[in-house]
Amino acid sequence: MNKKKEVDKLVRLTVLHNFISKQLTEQKDLVKGFISDDDKVIKGEVHKINILHRSYMKFDSALLREHQPELYASYKTKVIHSIELKPLIDQDEEEQLVAPMSAIMGRKPIAFQAD
Repeated sequence: MNKKKEVDKLVRLTVLHNFISKQLTEQKDLVKGFISDDDKVIKGEVHKINILHRSYMKFDSALLREHQPELYASYKTKVIHSIELKPLIDQDEEEQLVAPMSAIMGRKPIAFQAD
């Protein structure tokens, strides 16, 4: 295994993932904007999408922290260690990587933004 090649591959895949993820999020938000509560399936020119409406309960820890801080503080927590890998790549390299995908998707490349 060539470690340098594997690092390069990870950078390329990360940049492409970020590009596709951003485009997917924008497209989902756009389509969700014209879905009504009665829709079960929406049709495009070629494809169809099933619409699954879901409701669920979610624990509101911020509300507990605000109204019962002593109870909130008594909950046990644990430390989680993780490794985050962010590519160090300049704008020109990134544009070269996402240009083919941009052409396929008919979109302008979006710059990778590190947090």
